[in-house]
Amino acid sequence: MAIGKVISKNVVLFPDFDDFEYGKDDEFWEMELFLQIQNITKTDILEYFEYIALGRVYRGECDSHFVPIHYLNINNEITDNDPIPTYISEYINIVGQLFLAGYIEFGMCVFQGEDDLLSKQKDQYQAWIYFRDNFFYTEAYNRDMIDLREKYPNMSDDDYLHSNWDTPQYWDMYRFWVARTEKGTKYFDEILCPRFYKKYKDLEVEIDDKGNIVRWIGEINR
Repeated sequence: MAIGKVISKNVVLFPDFDDFEYGKDDEFWEMELFLQIQNITKTDILEYFEYIALGRVYRGECDSHFVPIHYLNINNEITDNDPIPTYISEYINIVGQLFLAGYIEFGMCVFQGEDDLLSKQKDQYQAWIYFRDNFFYTEAYNRDMIDLREKYPNMSDDDYLHSNWDTPQYWDMYRFWVARTEKGTKYFDEILCPRFYKKYKDLEVEIDDKGNIVRWIGEINR
């Protein structure tokens, strides 16, 4: 048995627990624990999604690390353009809000020009809808060239290497980068993190030797 804080002063969740120590070799164990907090609300979960979306990006590939699909799939969440709201669909909506607010930016990995930024395609709202429908809702962030060749056996190397905004069928997890903007960093550091810490600083959790939750100690500050 062990008792630890839910959040540290430097805004790290569950800092007192090592996933390897508890046989949880899983980068999303934090999410598994967080979503079991007693009396957690939808608003709390959406704020958490905002925290992890901004916290996971400095600049990197827009792949399954940025989209926390692993834990959600384990819990039988439907992700493939399903009409029923799920954790993953709510997370994607949060990502869209962050983009439209100017807090994150997407761009094509193989090109460097300003025209290859998502924010420069059409107007920002139309650009997001197009990107959401063709990248997130098709789960392009969770496939690679092998998957594409299985789906499109006639795809040439040039089709793949030079895919662009007009050929979303050839997009995969290596096609786009995602980065937090200066505006997003300011919001994350000065507004979101202090608010997030204040909410959970008085909450602790006790877990058993297998990493299962025994009880929550304290409460969320609302």
